[in-house]
Amino acid sequence: MRFFFTIIAICFSYILFAQQDVQQAKKKIAQTSAILKNTTEQKETSLSELSDLEAQIEGLEHLLDQINKRINVSKKEALLATHSIDSLNDKVLLLKQEYAQLVYASYKTGGDFEQLAYLLASDNFSQFVRRASYIEHYKEIRKKQILEIERTQALLADKKVELEERNKEEQVLLKEEKAQLASLKSLEKQQSELIADLKNKEEYLKKQLEQEREGLAEIQRQMLAITTKIKSDETSRSKELAMASSKSFDELQGTLIWPVPEGVITNRFGIRPHPILEGVSIENHGIDIRVKQNTKVKTVHKGVVTAVSKVPNLQNVVMLRHGNYFTVYSKLSKVYVKVGDQLPSSKAIGLAGKNEDGVYEVQFQIWNTEGQKLDPEQWLAKD
Repeated sequence: MRFFFTIIAICFSYILFAQQDVQQAKKKIAQTSAILKNTTEQKETSLSELSDLEAQIEGLEHLLDQINKRINVSKKEALLATHSIDSLNDKVLLLKQEYAQLVYASYKTGGDFEQLAYLLASDNFSQFVRRASYIEHYKEIRKKQILEIERTQALLADKKVELEERNKEEQVLLKEEKAQLASLKSLEKQQSELIADLKNKEEYLKKQLEQEREGLAEIQRQMLAITTKIKSDETSRSKELAMASSKSFDELQGTLIWPVPEGVITNRFGIRPHPILEGVSIENHGIDIRVKQNTKVKTVHKGVVTAVSKVPNLQNVVMLRHGNYFTVYSKLSKVYVKVGDQLPSSKAIGLAGKNEDGVYEVQFQIWNTEGQKLDPEQWLAKD
């Protein structure tokens, strides 16, 4: 019995998580649509628009995956409910058979008068007590049998309602899946048309890529200069303080707050093929986050401002040190801080800028003092 209830508990937990995953996926799509809609009217055909479509497609694919998982859970629930109904039907039948036998046995022994005569025919008081106890026990068994039949029938009714709900839910999910698949197909068609259009702008895209590379190279050069200076200037005491601060930053891996209240990652960390230019790879030293207009950019952790500069194609750039780590915030239209400022976590450092495609975005990077670029998505809290 304990094993049975354990299985039920596990199933319930899985059901709950599956429902939450679908709702979270829907919420994420709504947020993405709101942010991208805010910028759609302000840009022409560009890589930014292609990134928008890719973000929407990724969100829909994730939602469809969650819907499919929920459909599978719903099917398992329905199967479990069906097995329970079959088992309860068998139990009700068995209980009724047992009760019928009790009624028949009671009929053979006669009514109250016959039971009284049975008691009075006792040879001694001890036998009288035993016979009276037997009659009471017999009556109690019949009462319990009736209660058990009623309880089992109530459970059976509940399971039938549950099965009906699961079947209805599955139909709703299948209908939603069909609608989302249609949306996905529409977005993929837009994506194909946009790629075909962008292929006519190869020269412009090459120039844009070269500007982006120059901007990232400048940040890398500044970071190299800072880390080299740190290694040559730091005393033993400052190294101890840096280690302590680094430990605090280390412990936050996977839980750092985001540099913006809400946003959509449209360009991830690392090297990947260019979506249009054949045989060309592009590298991102951090992540690009699409945001709404007038979005304030905030520190992800307490730290000291080590650099504030203007970099071609990346607008204003702010670097913060957190012990043996650095966070870099670029593509800012305005900056609110200066070198040397000691800032707490979640402190506004600037305003998200608008790129040449007319969309608002922020680039966020994480480095260590060894000059290694780290994937910010591995550090930021999962939304």
